[in-house]
Amino acid sequence: MASVAQTEVFPRYSRAARLLHWLTVLLVLTTIPAGLVMVQEGLPRGLQNTLFLYHKNIGPIILALVVLRLVVRLISRPPPLPASVPALQALVATVVHWLLYLTLVALVISGIVRVQAGGFPMEVWDPLLGGMVGKDEALAKSASGFHDLAKTVLIVLIAVHAGAAALHGLVKRDGVFSRMWPPA
Repeated sequence: MASVAQTEVFPRYSRAARLLHWLTVLLVLTTIPAGLVMVQEGLPRGLQNTLFLYHKNIGPIILALVVLRLVVRLISRPPPLPASVPALQALVATVVHWLLYLTLVALVISGIVRVQAGGFPMEVWDPLLGGMVGKDEALAKSASGFHDLAKTVLIVLIAVHAGAAALHGLVKRDGVFSRMWPPA
């Protein structure tokens, strides 16, 4: 006999919200390892250049996706959490979601500042974003330090978010994970 959790239909995020979420996940989860590997010593220059190009040129796409996600969120409100989710847990989930948005925006902006203040091009984005920040080594160093800190915060937030999603999807089976899955 099937349990209630297996047969019950739960309210879901809009299709646009789900697609934007999973596209953001894909880009972020490829950008983080690229960023971690590209700064390793002894890496062949061709591979390092490719990783740098990918990492710095995907950032503005992630920023655009986050902005679109926020617009979709305003237009199409998220579905309610199941009544079984305690109020404190719902509050933590809300805080983590907003911190994810904020951290992604901060990462992209600090990355753009780091690149431009360091005097480096943003190949794909120079026609649109080039020249926003002049060359300034002190600013580049500060932006780099902030970017590194925000990266660590993002990794922790992703771990918390993915852990909670796994708990709800695999253990509790209470409909929380079903709100965002499947992607389309």
